[in-house]
Amino acid sequence: MIRPSILLLFMLCTVCSFCGVDFISLGRHVWRCKQRLQVPNGEAKLPQPIIIDSSNNFSNNGIIKCCCGKNCKGIRGLKSHQRSCRVIHGLNDDLRADIEEQLNDDFIDSTNGTDHVSFIDDLTVENSNPDIKKGIKLPKNDDDWLTANAYFKSVLYSNLPISAKDINLNIQQLNDVVYNYFAENYGYVDGPNADKNLIEKYKDHSVKALKKTLRNLKSSGGDLGEIKYVSRTLRDRLSKRDAHKSTGDDDNINHDKFISKNFWGYVKHVFIKKQTVLPSFGMVECASYFRKTLRSVNPNKLFCIPSWIPCLKPPESPFNVDPPTYDQITNVIRKMKSSGSPCPLDQISIICFKRCPYLRSYLTEIIRHIWTSGEVPSSWKKACTILIHKKGDTSIPSNFRPITLESIPLKVFTSCLRNAIFSFLSANNLIEHNIQKGFTPGLSGTLEHTAQMSNIINKARIKQRSIVITLLDLKNAFGEVHHNLIQSVLGYHHIPDDIKTLIQSLYSDFKTSIITSDYQTPFITVGRGVLQGDCLSPLLFNMCFNTFIQH
Repeated sequence: MIRPSILLLFMLCTVCSFCGVDFISLGRHVWRCKQRLQVPNGEAKLPQPIIIDSSNNFSNNGIIKCCCGKNCKGIRGLKSHQRSCRVIHGLNDDLRADIEEQLNDDFIDSTNGTDHVSFIDDLTVENSNPDIKKGIKLPKNDDDWLTANAYFKSVLYSNLPISAKDINLNIQQLNDVVYNYFAENYGYVDGPNADKNLIEKYKDHSVKALKKTLRNLKSSGGDLGEIKYVSRTLRDRLSKRDAHKSTGDDDNINHDKFISKNFWGYVKHVFIKKQTVLPSFGMVECASYFRKTLRSVNPNKLFCIPSWIPCLKPPESPFNVDPPTYDQITNVIRKMKSSGSPCPLDQISIICFKRCPYLRSYLTEIIRHIWTSGEVPSSWKKACTILIHKKGDTSIPSNFRPITLESIPLKVFTSCLRNAIFSFLSANNLIEHNIQKGFTPGLSGTLEHTAQMSNIINKARIKQRSIVITLLDLKNAFGEVHHNLIQSVLGYHHIPDDIKTLIQSLYSDFKTSIITSDYQTPFITVGRGVLQGDCLSPLLFNMCFNTFIQH
């Protein structure tokens, strides 16, 4: 019996009348067929394609595009095409090896379907799942913060001096002391799961109905948690309505003055914040996708800067490799936003370090020890990743942007690293600003590029000329940076070996767990890409990217 898929394949095929080879579409084969070139012009035949019934609509879900632009039917068709693809054979050996390895990985995943099975096996592995802690409430007056600071000093002072053997123990004790103190004295923050029933109950209520319900609950002595939820929901509804009214009256707003004063404040003021869009895919699909996305490609491959890229001049100002001081760490902490989300693994907010001087002193001792030892502790190399919806279908994981929520002490540490590297590059004029405008302090690439595009468009309009503007978007740019490439680029920019060792230790065996409102995956090793949400990542990405695009 002939399978329907075989019949479908024959119906989609086009046969070359010169060499007899069948294709899904002839495409470039028409002009490069060797048999056709050997046939005299008088005897040339036109290729006779098999007629396809236009009433049949076949799915394109199995179509995969090669890097040369040809559409292939499935992984097998792509592998068959790339054996003779001139674009593939024109690449150097390293790039071709990368493509073949990635293709083999995709082929294994699509044929034997063991990814889901291995993920389910991971669920039974001890300590594979993250321990997500509940959020804690913090003090609201200065006296309570002074009391907390005195308590932390009395408890943590006995751990000094810090040794390399006990560094992970000291970090864990710091987290436990801070978390337990605020949890015992101020309680926990109500999580989103506690309000699920209330959300379902009041999601369709109008502002008028919420006001009436709130009055009834207060008069009848209703549940305190429900009263707080209804009050908070009503307050949010009213604030959004007032914001909509204020932004709707354009005559009362001086837009030019508002934009020049605070561009991003204007954006937040004009565009009302949309509701959070949650992913609709399950835990198995989520873990399978991100394990494949974060999996390392050629982990032992070494990158050499090509000879056609000129070497950078030797630095005139030396790199300051001294560990950061208390004042430097304090400045970093003060510049960090108080509204930043803590890591769900420890729930320690940056506010604790802003308000408690002794916590900053204790953290300074930890960071200085790690800086001199050259090894990032394993307790800092675990994080959680949340998913921010970008566009499209919520059932597709690639439509979400992963943001890594690291431990606050690690963020402070990587910020110190970033400041030291950026100061060295700026002092020696080793960083490029003419092409890449993003992630640079004191420089708004959005404003500058928008102004340049507006100027170009206005000139074309005045001179009555046509204009073409091309916007390029690199797919998963942050997530495709090879970790060994980072080391080569750091060496190209004359970064000392001590700093390179710290960054290499940071990216060695770093693990993250994807968390949503419904589930959290086991820890997944980050084998490639820079960490989205980390303070050091934008600078590393710029250094890797600028090394090649400026030449």
